[in-house]
Amino acid sequence: MRRQSGVALLVVLLILALMMLVAGNMSSRFFLAMQRSAAQQLSLSGYWFVRSGEALVAKTLLQDIKDQPNKTDLSQYWATDGQVFPLDNGDQLAGQVRDGQACYNLNGINAGTTGVDDNDDGEGNLPYEAQVFRHLLMALDVESFTATQITEALRDWIDSDSDLVSSNGAEDSYYEGLPVPYLPGNTLMQDVTELRAVRGVSAELYRRLEPYICALPTTSLAVNVNTLRPAQAPLLSALFLERLEVDEARKLIEERSSDGWNTTSEFLAEEAITNLSGLGDKPSNVITIKSNYFDALIEYRTDERRLLMRSLFMRTDANKLKVIRRQYGGLE
Repeated sequence: MRRQSGVALLVVLLILALMMLVAGNMSSRFFLAMQRSAAQQLSLSGYWFVRSGEALVAKTLLQDIKDQPNKTDLSQYWATDGQVFPLDNGDQLAGQVRDGQACYNLNGINAGTTGVDDNDDGEGNLPYEAQVFRHLLMALDVESFTATQITEALRDWIDSDSDLVSSNGAEDSYYEGLPVPYLPGNTLMQDVTELRAVRGVSAELYRRLEPYICALPTTSLAVNVNTLRPAQAPLLSALFLERLEVDEARKLIEERSSDGWNTTSEFLAEEAITNLSGLGDKPSNVITIKSNYFDALIEYRTDERRLLMRSLFMRTDANKLKVIRRQYGGLE
C-alpha cells in the first residue's frame, strides 16, 4: 500500500513539473508575442510619423521655392537647425534638412571632356570635374599620385565600360583579383557609401571625405556656394583647383551674408576669386546659387528606441518637389 502511495506521489510530482514546464513555456511565448506586437506597433506608428515629417519638410521647401524660386541659401526656413516637435507620451519627431548640392556629386566626375592644364602630374588630360575631385583629395592631405589613382579608379567605377581601364584606374580585372572578388558598378552610384568599394578608398579616407561628397542621380556637377559651411572650405578650394587657398575659401564662406550671393557673377566678382587666373570659365560652369536636391533626415524618438528615415527631394522644372529616394533606419 505504501509503495502504491509513493508511486502515486511521484506521478503527481511529475505531472506538476510538466505543468510548470508548459506554463513557463506558454508564459515565455506570450511575453515574446507581446514584445513582437509592441515592436510592430512602434514600427508602424513610427513609419507614419516620419512620413508626416517628410510631408512637413516638403511643405517648408515649397514655401521657400515659392518665395525665392531662383535662389537657395541658409536664411531660408528649410535651413533651420534643431527642429524638434513634441508628441504624445513624451515622444519626439526631429528633422534636419541639408542642401543636396552643398557637396561634390561623385556621379559627375566624368562630366566634360576637357580639363585645365594645371601642370600638375599631367592632370590636364582629366576633365575639370575629375580634377576638382583630385584636388579635394589633396586638400584633405592625400598624396598627389594616390589622389590621381583614386580619381581615375572612381571614373572607371562609374563609366559604362568594364574593359577600358584608365592609366591609373581599375576595372573588372582588378576587383576580380581581390581576396573577396566583386565587380565595379559601371553605372551611377546609388549611395555615397558605394565609394568605399572603389580601389584605394580606405575606411579612414572615406570618413574624411564624407562631409564633402554625395551621390545624386545626375551626371552633372553643380555646387551651391550659398549653402557651403565653413568646414567645407576644402571643397570650395578644390573648385578652383586649390589656386584659392583653403583659408581664403573659409574666409569667403564665413564673411558671406546671411542670405548669400544673389548671382553666380556676384560671387565670382569677389576679390579673392578675381585674382585667380588660368581656370577660364570652368568654375563658373559648376558653381550655382540655386539647388534642385535636398536631403532630409527625419527621426522618430521614444524613450527607448528611434526610427530614422532619409529622404532625397528633387525640384522639378515646374518648381514642384518629388521624393526620389527613401532610406529607412532600423529601430534602435
